Amino acid sequence: MEFKKLLFIVSLGFAPMVHAQGTQVVGTTTLYIDTLASNLQTPWEIKVNDNYLWVTERVGKVSRINLQTGVKSEVLNLTSTVNQTGESGMLGMAFHPDFSVTPEVFLVYTYGTADAEGFFKERLVKYTFNGTNLVNEVILLDDILAWGAHNGSRLHFLPDGTLLMSTGECYEDQLAQDPASLSGKYLRLTVSGGIPADNPTPGSYVYSMGHRNSQGIVELPNGKIVISEHGPSTDDELTVLESGKNYGWPLIHGFCDETFENTPCATGLYTEPIHAWTPTIATSDLVYYQNAAFPEWDNRLLMVTLNGQRVVAMELNSQTTEVTDEDQYFQGLFGRLRDIAIGPNKEIYIATNSGTNPIIKMVPSNPLSVSEFESQVPLVMPNPAESYIQLVDNRQADQVSILDLNGKTILELKNVEAGNQIDITKLAQGTYSLEVKFTGNEQVLRSKFIKER
Repeated sequence: MEFKKLLFIVSLGFAPMVHAQGTQVVGTTTLYIDTLASNLQTPWEIKVNDNYLWVTERVGKVSRINLQTGVKSEVLNLTSTVNQTGESGMLGMAFHPDFSVTPEVFLVYTYGTADAEGFFKERLVKYTFNGTNLVNEVILLDDILAWGAHNGSRLHFLPDGTLLMSTGECYEDQLAQDPASLSGKYLRLTVSGGIPADNPTPGSYVYSMGHRNSQGIVELPNGKIVISEHGPSTDDELTVLESGKNYGWPLIHGFCDETFENTPCATGLYTEPIHAWTPTIATSDLVYYQNAAFPEWDNRLLMVTLNGQRVVAMELNSQTTEVTDEDQYFQGLFGRLRDIAIGPNKEIYIATNSGTNPIIKMVPSNPLSVSEFESQVPLVMPNPAESYIQLVDNRQADQVSILDLNGKTILELKNVEAGNQIDITKLAQGTYSLEVKFTGNEQVLRSKFIKER
């Protein structure tokens, strides 16, 4: 097993923990990095849906950000209801698996007045999106214990349409081993809030137990579910999640490798992780990234971290029983990293919890990072370019179109003569697609170019 030390990335135009704008070189791949949005109130969950990035803000809001313009619009404001204390607030979010037909958004938030010991409540709800706002709250699961930290809560739909929800143990360790408690668990329920008939224990929402505080979940191409989980000061965990399993907290910390764990481990009742980090790096959410144009991260599990303030890229073996290679990137560059999402053109979005809480956008420069190109014949020079481009071909073009990575037309020109320079000084730095239709030829040729500075 090979593990690599933290990689020091070549960077241009960066200062730590400010609005990102510049490039990062990861191996042979150049990432163009910018700020999609800022001045968010501690984003917790980000998910891409219909060319928008949806964001839960812990203060009690849900917003969505136009991926083309960066314009943010608020779709739900529950600041008068949500109890945002410490790391509680508006937390997990998921979309109905058939969102275009059933536009429902599922949310977890904490609420209520704290009791003498600081405990309040957490609930799972769903809303209907009417095209502008989230309306008609339906409470699916209520009265879950909440505290100022360790509340979970990630949401994930399984292929059968049931919903998984992680809950923390609210620093009450024994609750993770109490089958009657909903805390320190993964719960499974139907979209209407019912208990699936095939849950491990009839009549119980509990899908798995023995969790401390899981804040990352992803489904791999092979169908397996992988979660990340916070350890105490040791043993942050990466684990394969399975129905009916007990993951050991607080009896076992990470692997069965300490004397105090001998007795519980000997029972064979508890499931170990596939990987662990000591000292902890505060593991958060996960995605599985597939992009041949970015070979360093292709077919890798990407995880963001809080205290570690880095992106961890991991290769798993074919059985999903072991991390065979691990690289870590961007330590401290963007501050605490809470969540990660993949855009429609393989661009990467990262929610940060530092400064003005910007959401960072990373776009690989390799042409293969955007598909749907009928031709990869070079069409323009220079490439990369700063102020102008011109067609390589000596024919007149009936039409030349420049599009951004979301397919939006930025510039369109008619009857472009061979050798004419096309002014691109007003384009933002980044990667663009070029579509050219030459006179007398019905075929539209497509290529890519990079605008620098």
